[in-house]
Amino acid sequence: MIIVAIGRVAQFILLLLTLRLATTFLSPAEMGKVSIITATVAFFALLFLNPVGMFMNRRLHAWDAKGLVRSNLEYFWRYLLLINLISALTIIGLTQLNVWSPSMSLGWLLFLVCGNLAFGTLNQVVIPGLNLLGHRAWFTILTVATASTSLICALLLVYVEPPSAEYWSLGLLAGQLIVGLLGLTIFFSKIKQVNIISSIPIKLSSSHYKNILHFSWPIAIAVGLGWIQNQGYRYFMETHLGLTELGLFVAGYGISAGLISGFDSIFVTYFQPKFYKQISLDNIQQQSEAWIEYAQAILPALLLTSVFIMATAPELTQLLLGTAYKSSSQFVIWGAIAELARVSTGVFSLVAQARMNTKLLLWPNLMGAILSITLIWFLAPDYGSSGVGFGLTFAAIITLLLSVQITKSNLKITLPYKFFLKSILAGGGLLLAAEVLRWELSGNGSLFLAVVRLSVIGLCFLVFQYIMLIPVLRREAALTQP
Repeated sequence: MIIVAIGRVAQFILLLLTLRLATTFLSPAEMGKVSIITATVAFFALLFLNPVGMFMNRRLHAWDAKGLVRSNLEYFWRYLLLINLISALTIIGLTQLNVWSPSMSLGWLLFLVCGNLAFGTLNQVVIPGLNLLGHRAWFTILTVATASTSLICALLLVYVEPPSAEYWSLGLLAGQLIVGLLGLTIFFSKIKQVNIISSIPIKLSSSHYKNILHFSWPIAIAVGLGWIQNQGYRYFMETHLGLTELGLFVAGYGISAGLISGFDSIFVTYFQPKFYKQISLDNIQQQSEAWIEYAQAILPALLLTSVFIMATAPELTQLLLGTAYKSSSQFVIWGAIAELARVSTGVFSLVAQARMNTKLLLWPNLMGAILSITLIWFLAPDYGSSGVGFGLTFAAIITLLLSVQITKSNLKITLPYKFFLKSILAGGGLLLAAEVLRWELSGNGSLFLAVVRLSVIGLCFLVFQYIMLIPVLRREAALTQP
């Protein structure tokens, strides 16, 4: 886990540096445009690619054991080309029919969306695939290389060209492509080739397509509804509140999303391969034990991370965002609560994958999407961005609660209440420490004192996380003993 942690910390630092530099070079309006590009890519990726990717993760170990990974990927690359075509035609149709009037040229939008779907997907298939197959060192190196190369390319482009959302996004895309091609070469060198027959492309039968469709279509609908709930608001804000307000909101919200995703990725990288391996056999008792172990490791850690973000929202905003984004600190707290609920919902959704019954995902995501749209539609005109924040947070909490109830009815699980209590107590200590430090080290907006406060609270946070992880790490060590 040390290699994974070091790599994720490095990626985490690069993510925060990217956010800081983006908000330094780009105005809030340009950041709003970046968020629109990201949301558009996410729509097509989540709806069409994410469900198939989950199926591939579910089957990767079995394919590798038979030497069929390369053959199955051949079909996926063709499917990826088809999705790029569908995405391009959809965007052209929406703009030509005046259903959507994007805030950038159609050419740029098509290039960035299709480029991300093609090259971003390549990157996100082969590099996490290395981790699932146990090659954590390569996964860590290539993940950090992607983040650093993307940042360097983006900085070069906004330095030689006028700083804009288009050139910044193009630089990020270039980094994904460069490292993705390298990762593809390494991935193919690591997968098994059992014999010469396994290298011949296999022909998928109708039963193969039925299995993929049966597994994927509920996920596609669920993640599509999740996109409406978590990212669809950006188009509403673009039209009704303006790009500047959207940029300020996503910058503050993005701090929480980035920090929670960063800490979540450390646990996912380490524990998820083991989880997928344990559920590969259709044994309900083994699947239940696998989920409980995974939840005990990740859910309390996420809760404490969310509280840490709320406790240090002013310091995080001052450190991680440009001076034009000072008012974004209010949105950090909304993001911390909403992202905690969203990522926790993802943990419970793994039950649907384990049971190969992805229809379980539909009801919670449908309710979340309806609540999100309804609340934002009614609250945003009167309360602006705060209304959007409340709508996203409330919808995320309801989605989580519904997911918990459905999970309990389909798999025997034990929630880590003891660990939750420890997280709450530790989080209370962080909130108290933050208030005391602000009282003692106010400094009238001094960046140095903000860093000092953040460092002290962050150190306490890491110590608390380690203390809570000790039982999990001991259990892992005991299982690996000969």
